[in-house]
Amino acid sequence: MPNPTRAVAVQRAGSERKGRYDVPSWDRRLTAAGVRDRDLRADYSTAARVFARRILAHYAAVRLLVAPALHPHMVAAYAFLARTDDLADQGPLHIRLPRWQAWAEQVTAGLESGRADDPVLRAFLHTVTARQLPHRWVHTYLKATTEELHFTGHATEADFQRYVDNLSLPALMLIEDLQYEGGGDEVFRSRCRSFAEALQRLDFLTDLTDDLSEGRLYLSQEDLDRFGVTRADLEQGKDTPAVAELVALGCRRTRQSLTDSRALVDSTAADFRPLQRALLDLAAHQLSRVESTGTSVTRRAVGYGMRVPLAVLLRERRALKAGGPLAG
Repeated sequence: MPNPTRAVAVQRAGSERKGRYDVPSWDRRLTAAGVRDRDLRADYSTAARVFARRILAHYAAVRLLVAPALHPHMVAAYAFLARTDDLADQGPLHIRLPRWQAWAEQVTAGLESGRADDPVLRAFLHTVTARQLPHRWVHTYLKATTEELHFTGHATEADFQRYVDNLSLPALMLIEDLQYEGGGDEVFRSRCRSFAEALQRLDFLTDLTDDLSEGRLYLSQEDLDRFGVTRADLEQGKDTPAVAELVALGCRRTRQSLTDSRALVDSTAADFRPLQRALLDLAAHQLSRVESTGTSVTRRAVGYGMRVPLAVLLRERRALKAGGPLAG
């Protein structure tokens, strides 16, 4: 299943050692975020380990660039998204369906009661309450993920746009809306929508090879027909002018959405802005790699590399410290 929140390379760490974090600093951040109950702090620590193991590079970006008072809440939201994505995506469908249904029911009940059996979910539910995160994003995301389990492809561009509205945007808003208690305004949401579309288009391109190997194709049939490209052409990794035109169209649309997304920085809270800029720049960097790769996206996934992501994170970290060092 595409991950609409991924804006840096996804790295599944191979050991618990890679999921460790600075305990004194983490404790100070929990306190800054108002998480004082011992059991709840343990839940947030579990969420941090899940996030760090699942998306280590993105955890590092959040750790470096997000203010202490917001950091644990973002960790809880990312861990919730990672846990949800794994439960919906891993294993054969006949195993995933009942497992997913049980999880969706637990999340829905937890939003009403504030209680849950899963520590990651408990941390997320506390974050939802503490930051007054609109419940509609969670409900819409769960509904769309349920439908995604039976995904057969996008027939048209309009189908893709509905996909963004129903799954990609709600998932992104579980992160973005944390910066404003109760959620951001309509202008903020519309700019997040452009970013959600950009990230989703980018994900479809960078993961085209992996998706095809798993029997999924997220590029619309309408676009394939436009250039006379067949699914078999993509599965066989053909390097043809038609495939090149199809990839180029996807890149142009992604570039336009990213350009539109730049206005999001102006709507972003000051203590979230360094991460927002970094995510936008990393997405633009990865798109440039897709553009230079061309039809090879049908034969191999496109990552970020190391040099540019590190440079972006260090640039924003230096700018953040110059404006006043992060506590903790």
